Amino acid sequence: MLAALGLGAGTGGAVEYAPVLNATVLGGQYFYQGTNANVAGNVSAVAGAMVKTGDQWSLMPTYAANYQGTKGVSDSVAAGSLFQQEMDHRASLTGIYSPEESSWKLKPSLSYKREFLKQTRDEAWGRGLFDYEKIGAGFEVENVYREPFSYRFGLDYFRIRFPNYQSLESQAPLDPQGNPLTRAGANRNTLDTHNLQFSASGSMPYPSHEPKVALQGGYSLLAQRYIDQTLIDSRGQIQGGAAGLGLHRTDYLQTLSGAAAFPRALRLMDTDCRLDSKLSLSFSHNGSNQNYYDANTKQFFFDAYSYTSYRFGPSFSLSWGEAKRPTAVSLSFNYTRVQYMARQAQGATGVYTGSRLRQDQYQVGLGGVYPISPGFSLRAQTNFLWARSNNSFEQGYAYNYRTANYLMGFTYEY
Repeated sequence: MLAALGLGAGTGGAVEYAPVLNATVLGGQYFYQGTNANVAGNVSAVAGAMVKTGDQWSLMPTYAANYQGTKGVSDSVAAGSLFQQEMDHRASLTGIYSPEESSWKLKPSLSYKREFLKQTRDEAWGRGLFDYEKIGAGFEVENVYREPFSYRFGLDYFRIRFPNYQSLESQAPLDPQGNPLTRAGANRNTLDTHNLQFSASGSMPYPSHEPKVALQGGYSLLAQRYIDQTLIDSRGQIQGGAAGLGLHRTDYLQTLSGAAAFPRALRLMDTDCRLDSKLSLSFSHNGSNQNYYDANTKQFFFDAYSYTSYRFGPSFSLSWGEAKRPTAVSLSFNYTRVQYMARQAQGATGVYTGSRLRQDQYQVGLGGVYPISPGFSLRAQTNFLWARSNNSFEQGYAYNYRTANYLMGFTYEY
């Protein structure tokens, strides 16, 4: 919303600014396999401003906070897990440079994010095993060749650090036989990463002369280097450890996405309405050089963290009333498949089946929004997810399950 905010041209170097505040307060419940969690709430807020410092430069400082007490249906599921609370804070500063008589915009940015995760009720904020901080800097160029259609290219660097995470192996210097631990998990900061991401995206009307459909497409390449996670060999030891090399894990995640949006005007029950239909799809491939050694079965899996995934589904939104603050109802469906390249599925007893591990997810979402006064709207939504996998071994992580949630509350926009 901040990026879409329009401002008048500056004069004589005068500074102009327009503040923005969005807030959402929702309450609801999460359900896992028919068992419900306690009623909890979700709260989010975004505060910022567009500051125009001259004819060509603008600055956009933003602060966003989010608290999630009701789990999302697509959140990862530890076996039997119902309780989870998340909280994050993010601050960013984006500069926007618009050269004279040009449709290009140059956007350097800086950002900092801190996320906190509670997995048990007695766990204190700031002590979560998977709490992390993210520091990033980026640069984007955008060409708005025909409002609102554009194409853009971006390059971002960010570091993710888990300050509280230590693998169990890193807390013991020796294995049961008295030998030094040299496996990948024996290092202290095995989840910390340096990341570099390139992205390209664009949108266009079709047909060009009388647009009826908006087409969107994008590609991204994310390179992740795990700074303290060494590669393992067929014995479960560090590759090159004897020579003092200690090679590190690196993942390359590529994502190709596309969408077609079809807006149209309708008249239902003597009311002017707008129906927005959209079909989205994406394909991802993660190439990892990390392997996996199962110490219980003494089996080795090369390329164990590489996978492909694809996702597609339609969404529909029917709105009516005031154009800027309409009443609306929405429906969406998404199908996702994740298939590992070499990692094998396990039977209920943990025996490997020889088949590549895969999981299918089917998600349905329903929602509605109703404006009640200037700036305020009532909002309700519910989501359902079914997950099915050829993996039946679920001691620490669930692969076959059903989840659902509902949320109701209000939003405020200024």
